[in-house]
Amino acid sequence: MSHEERDHNRLSDEDTVKLNAWLHDLEEHQLAEPDRKALETMLLGSELARRYLVQRLGMGATLCRLADESQESGDQEGDSPQGLRAHLNASGLGASRTPGALRRAWPASAKLALAASLVLCACTLGLLFLTPRLHRGDGPLAQAEVTDEGCAVLVDVVGAQWASDGGAWQVGMSVPAGKVKLQSGLARLEFYSGASVTLEGNSELEIVSVNEAKCRFGQMRVHVPPHARGFKLMTPDAKVVDLGTEFGLKVSDSGKSDVHVFDGEVEVYPGAGDDKLNLKTGARWNAEDGAGITGADTQAFADIASLHAQSQDADERRKLEWRVGLQKFLEDPRLLVGYTFEPLNAWDRTLRNQQPDAPEFTNGSVVGAQWTQGRWRGKQALDFKSPGDRVRLAVAGEYDAITLAAWVQVGGVDRNFNSLFLTDTWTRGNPHWQIIRSGAVALGVHLEKGGSQHVLNSPVLFGPENLGLWFHVASTFDRRTGLMRHFVNGRQVSELKEAKVDPETRIRIGSGELGNWGLPEGNKPRTEVRSFNGRMDEFLMFKEALSAKEIERIFEIGKPN
Repeated sequence: MSHEERDHNRLSDEDTVKLNAWLHDLEEHQLAEPDRKALETMLLGSELARRYLVQRLGMGATLCRLADESQESGDQEGDSPQGLRAHLNASGLGASRTPGALRRAWPASAKLALAASLVLCACTLGLLFLTPRLHRGDGPLAQAEVTDEGCAVLVDVVGAQWASDGGAWQVGMSVPAGKVKLQSGLARLEFYSGASVTLEGNSELEIVSVNEAKCRFGQMRVHVPPHARGFKLMTPDAKVVDLGTEFGLKVSDSGKSDVHVFDGEVEVYPGAGDDKLNLKTGARWNAEDGAGITGADTQAFADIASLHAQSQDADERRKLEWRVGLQKFLEDPRLLVGYTFEPLNAWDRTLRNQQPDAPEFTNGSVVGAQWTQGRWRGKQALDFKSPGDRVRLAVAGEYDAITLAAWVQVGGVDRNFNSLFLTDTWTRGNPHWQIIRSGAVALGVHLEKGGSQHVLNSPVLFGPENLGLWFHVASTFDRRTGLMRHFVNGRQVSELKEAKVDPETRIRIGSGELGNWGLPEGNKPRTEVRSFNGRMDEFLMFKEALSAKEIERIFEIGKPN
């Protein structure tokens, strides 16, 4: 086990005494409720405590086995203190035993009592942890379910510019109740109820719930399928209730509404009063002219087809701008690996290192992972899903510093360690870059002495609220200064300066993997599962620690619309 997976090597003496006392009382059916809760909290929060429990149960099982052996052998080796102590020492359980501590074969009743006690302890612990999950509503196990405050999802944009006081939204984000202010461009929202709204700048939409919104000014096209019937839009001078249809809405800066019904039926309540007007396909209503059975102008509002066409054009332009802007970094002599994730075809299984002078072995070999849509339409990414998905690569040499940077869309933080880039080995100078269980990004660089490491965790980045969104993550380490840094979307989020860095510790890569960790060696039947769940679209590795401005520039070049 590497140092990155533990904080200490053993439980404190105080915790060990407490744990032993609680487990003893549990076996004797004497564990008080406050102590039961304390035991529950310790076992949930401490991997060392859980391991201690397993060792305790294992010790009991070993003692029972040794008792069997000693009883069967009678006055032979197992019946002597020295013989039994030899068995215990071989099992790692007898280091602290004194001669004469165990002198005779255990009677069957003692063995049965010990076995029953251990079984009871295991069963009771099972009930301790399983039953509260089903029945209890308090305590540390009754963890609150993750909640979502969203009412809609932003599904598409074209040239969207957002007002600073109305949120900066990204495609894929859940949008909660509140104001969405689009200054220019197009943006399409799909409400959880099924209704969709295509906003055109300059517009302000205030989301009230999954079934209601307000428009103070702007223009939009609204589609309401049958199961979202009753979706309501409020304006300064009217209430519009959709009965399963498609309509357009314009609200002037002065608050005057103009309703165009393209299909189906809409109810309009002028002045938000009780008087109702029913408008059907082709009809139009505004506050100045009233209702008319004709006049709806579908061409005056952006529809899904035009949105997609404009979006595709915008994505092509964005991709070209990215490729031109990134070229400077791909030709940088400090670059070791530059993967742009641009396959030659759908079955291409190679990530080509775009650094002009890079040796062939630095090309990546794709294993398992499949090509999918990247940050824009027409841009590819690799989708990592199964425990076998990975990209194999190799980098030769030793370096004083390193920068690792990638665009990622996290689909889930499923394991304690979720690989972004890991060297096959974990020896002196090896960097390990991964997302840990909390949702933070971690960079560790191994030190030979004592198996320790330089390690820095970012703040928590990935959780249910932002899964499926594209993030640019970058981490740097310079052994000459001892400085480690994490960057997210071009902004530095954490920093650590190591006071003492071993001068012998230079960065060594060798063989490594994107999205996974290592291969089984020799007779080893399996490896630890540290596979990444999500998409990756661009990976850069430099042999120097890039400056904050350089990392910000890489982000600006490659950020999605």
